[in-house]
Amino acid sequence: MEKEEIKKSADIIAFNEIVKKAYEKGRSEKELTLEQLMEDLKAELKNLVIG
Repeated sequence: MEKEEIKKSADIIAFNEIVKKAYEKGRSEKELTLEQLMEDLKAELKNLVIG
């Protein structure tokens, strides 16, 4: 039970980092399109689910 809670906490932290990274990338890169940002997010989230 405790291991499951630790894994969930780690997943939440990883998710938060992915969203924060995407936000910063969207704010800083002028040539970035919404489609590119969404594709990057999809790839990162798939890695989170698989990993």
